[in-house]
Amino acid sequence: MEIYKTLAPAMLNPRSYEAYRSVVEELVRQQKTTGPEQTEERIGYTRLNLQRMKRVEKQFEPLPELEALLLLHQPAWHWVVLAESWCGDGAQLIPAIAAVAGAAPGITLRVLLRDENPNWMDSCLTNGSRAIPKLICTAVETGERLFTWGPRPTALQEQLNRYKAETPGASSAEVATHLHTMYAQDRSRALQQDLLALVRKALQVEEKVLAVG
Repeated sequence: MEIYKTLAPAMLNPRSYEAYRSVVEELVRQQKTTGPEQTEERIGYTRLNLQRMKRVEKQFEPLPELEALLLLHQPAWHWVVLAESWCGDGAQLIPAIAAVAGAAPGITLRVLLRDENPNWMDSCLTNGSRAIPKLICTAVETGERLFTWGPRPTALQEQLNRYKAETPGASSAEVATHLHTMYAQDRSRALQQDLLALVRKALQVEEKVLAVG
C-alpha cells in the first residue's frame, strides 16, 4: 500500500462528532443548512439528515473483527471527515465512523465542512468531484496519510450501480429512495467492512515503516 505524502493544511472549524451533531441540531432549529447555498431543498435535507443521524446512532452495532483489530493494535491516528449537513450519505455514514473511532483509544476524529476547507477536499477528490463524506486517516507520529475512504461503501455503490443499470428510467428521487433503503437495511456493515480492509493495510504499512526505521 502506498504511503501518501504528509498532508497538514490548516483546518477551519474542526469539530468533534458531538460538536458537529450540535451544529446540525442548531441549523435545524434556525431552518438553515451548512454552506453558501441556503436553499429550501438543502434546508429540508438537513432536517431529514438529523433524523437519519439519530437512527444510525441508535442502531449501530460494531463489526467484531474491526473492533478487535483496533483494540489489539491501538493505532495512534487522526481521522478527518469532510462533510456538509445537507449530504444524505454523510448523515448515514458519519455517525458510524464516529462510533468506530470512539471505540479506539488512539484515534481522534474531527469533522470539517467541505466548503470551508477546500485544501483538504481537493486533496482527495473522487473522479475529479468533491464528493462527500470523505475520511482521511493520518499517523499521529509521522503525519503520513495512510488511507482515504469515501464517499460511499463499496458494496452499496455496487448495488446502486446495478439498480441504475437495471432501471434506466428511474428518477433521481427514486434512486435516492433506493439508496437510503439500502443504508437502512445494511446498518453500517458495508462501511465497516471497507474500514476493516483499510485498517489492516494501514497497520501493515506502519509495521514496515517501524521495521525499516
